[in-house]
Amino acid sequence: MIYPYRKIEMTEMEFSRRTLMGGALGLLANSFIESVAASPRTPSLDLDHERFMRLAIELAKKVPRYPFGAVVVDVNTKTVVGEGWVRVNKNPIWHGEMTAINNCPDSDSGFDWKNVCLYTTGESCPMCQSAIIWTGMPLVVYGSSMPFLQSCDFGEINIRAKTVIEASLKGKCEIIGGVLEKECNELFRNAKKSS
Repeated sequence: MIYPYRKIEMTEMEFSRRTLMGGALGLLANSFIESVAASPRTPSLDLDHERFMRLAIELAKKVPRYPFGAVVVDVNTKTVVGEGWVRVNKNPIWHGEMTAINNCPDSDSGFDWKNVCLYTTGESCPMCQSAIIWTGMPLVVYGSSMPFLQSCDFGEINIRAKTVIEASLKGKCEIIGGVLEKECNELFRNAKKSS
């Protein structure tokens, strides 16, 4: 239904309140923008990406046929707070990232998703990347790219993680690919050979 335009006369008192509210909101917005600009967007420079990817690779070796390993790392303490590997024999959606996320502490215990990032041996599928976005993690680091995974017969849905991030209305995260790519690619090449 279209509502007809109705002219509303504002009194000087109403105008003053609106001006005050608008000014206050503007100051808050400027303060927020300045704080975001002053602080780093993500913790990517403070972490040893290779160290944590090596941990994900070790987990991936638990399931040589599906070598998707993942770790969730607290960016402040630099410790692993969740780990996972493929468990599709138990549940088809238990990919490495999903089990790592599910193995993190409960939010009720004060766990803050904005202070962790995820390392995974293979670029996240759309389901896993969506779950990562839902958590609010600011950073994902992967080894093997989706095109490479597809060349090894992995990756049934042809949507890159970056595309999922760009399409998200819930939030965004940074993504870094190609960390220890050769080592991760070898895991998936060997998985293809053993199939």
